[in-house]
Amino acid sequence: MPAESRRDRWRRALARRVGIDARALAAFRVAIGLLVLADLGLRARHLTAFYTDAGVLPRSTLAETAPALASLSVHAQVGSWRGQAALFALTAAAAAAVVVGYRTRAATAGTCYLLLSLYLRNRYVLNGGDGLLALSLLFSVFLPLGGRWSVDAVRSADRPRRVVTPATAAFCLQLVVVYLANAGFKLHGGAWTSGRAVRYVLELEQFSVRLGPYATAFPELLVAVNWLWVGMLAASPVLVLTTGRRRVLAVAAYAAAHVGMLLTMRLGLFPLVVVAMLSIYLPAPVWDRLERVVAPAAGRTAGLRDRLRARLRDDPTLPSSVARAGRVAGTVVVAVLLVGSVVWPATALAGVERPGEAADVETDGYVWQLFAPTPPTTTRWVVAPATLATGERVDALDGSAVDWTPPDAAETYPSTLWHRYLAETRNAETAMQRPLGAYLCRRGAPGREAAVRSVSVYLVEEPIPAVGGGDRRRIEVVSRDCDPTGPGGGRGR
Repeated sequence: MPAESRRDRWRRALARRVGIDARALAAFRVAIGLLVLADLGLRARHLTAFYTDAGVLPRSTLAETAPALASLSVHAQVGSWRGQAALFALTAAAAAAVVVGYRTRAATAGTCYLLLSLYLRNRYVLNGGDGLLALSLLFSVFLPLGGRWSVDAVRSADRPRRVVTPATAAFCLQLVVVYLANAGFKLHGGAWTSGRAVRYVLELEQFSVRLGPYATAFPELLVAVNWLWVGMLAASPVLVLTTGRRRVLAVAAYAAAHVGMLLTMRLGLFPLVVVAMLSIYLPAPVWDRLERVVAPAAGRTAGLRDRLRARLRDDPTLPSSVARAGRVAGTVVVAVLLVGSVVWPATALAGVERPGEAADVETDGYVWQLFAPTPPTTTRWVVAPATLATGERVDALDGSAVDWTPPDAAETYPSTLWHRYLAETRNAETAMQRPLGAYLCRRGAPGREAAVRSVSVYLVEEPIPAVGGGDRRRIEVVSRDCDPTGPGGGRGR
């Protein structure tokens, strides 16, 4: 009997740590759906440039450089603006269904597939936040996200309080794995182990925005922040091991760190995706208090819920054998996802040389590495001089005068997508660079009526002050003569 009681205590303790409150899953569902909509909105601004045959990566180039991706992506089967817009709209509709919790599992699966397809269409405009968003959606397919605060919940009599399954355990461990992998990479870099890395990152003008440039005036403080963040990464298992108030404090600390990133660095949606993932660790008392706060407003919508319940029919119940097979398959899939998320960074980490300064490449694009093992030490900005048919020279990206010494490197990139794309294209093969020149020839300079006669794209590098500064260096990404007799034609080199 004592052995049985001890086993029960262990089970309860484990359930408290790897179970997730159903309301936390609902909050995560709303957040992740809104983030997908935000991501689509950011990408829609550059739909033609990055996702059509008239842009920087036509399907012919994708098929030449990455045939496997071209065959897997439904977005790679459509080359027109209208076709891509329709796929964007379909993805947005699926994400909206996730937000309100309508046919939640099917909507989540559809959103996940369409978003992965979009990412495969142009992998050169992805960063760590995109990878984490896609991974979260993959796990979400196997989580009961629609159990509370959803249309599905309105038409169901079941009101789950806490969910404890292999999928919740794997999802709770996922963010910890990301943090620990990132800590491992950082501890293999000389800048992080010497306390200099945060200052390096905030002196990179292509990333440092808002409060970031001001923070560089306090180097001693940044050394402390460096060690604090490395320590938090290494201590991230507290998110799973603690319960109650200690867990709330841990979640608040990590969320504050990512809000700090949002206020100082240009990292796309990455900080917000992590904050959304952190919400799953919040225990029941937090959600109880939130429900008490919103209870008056919820009471005013009771009539609407009753009418909605009357109009909606319950989902047909699956045969027990089918439901059981689905649970087994889901457990296998989440186990594979979790093991893969451990093996992948571990394999990469095994190939990292220690110690020393790594090659000066931008590693913000990989969720496991994020400025590790060593952040870049050169500020990079883009200059795209174009000669118009009138003989005037302007910047092809924004139509302004050509300026090799911009006051803000981050502003030379039209968006985070362009920043990532140009960083990737710098070291890409020629087949990837040619369409960039052709696209700029076709598009012309914004705000200028005259056709573009020739265009070049340069990345300009300048060592940051923390390493002593130095001379600027221009790296030609592409140079092209535009054929005046045809859109985007001509010879390129």
